[in-house]
Amino acid sequence: MHNKNYVLKVIVLFSLIILTPYSVQAQTQAVDDQNRIARDLIRVLEAYAVYKMGQYDLAFERYTALAEDGNRQGMLNVANMYLEGKGVKQSDTNAFKLYLKLAESGDRMGMEQTATAYRLGRGVQKDLGQAQYWEAQTKTQN
Repeated sequence: MHNKNYVLKVIVLFSLIILTPYSVQAQTQAVDDQNRIARDLIRVLEAYAVYKMGQYDLAFERYTALAEDGNRQGMLNVANMYLEGKGVKQSDTNAFKLYLKLAESGDRMGMEQTATAYRLGRGVQKDLGQAQYWEAQTKTQN
């Protein structure tokens, strides 16, 4: 019995030694992820503030930097600014490319805008089949 307790203690100790670095690594990764999200949120809010002040060129630069980092809100706002011609030369084609990229990544707003673009032929050749496809995809999103 004494030998079994000793073996059990060794197994538990060994497990703790092996698993602890993974637990610490997972916690560190979670903190890093939270910090990245917080930094991105601050960057989005800064871009939004200059946009609301009418500084469209600066807002476009800031949203573009976010978009290049893969931030969905940045991509959406750059696409919207292309569509409206605010802070950048108006371009339905550039707006569509970003909406499509968002749609393909599972973003509901991107899907809706992609469907609209296909339905209207805005920035892309009119294609009602693609419009219906993307409209159907929006229904599968939460």
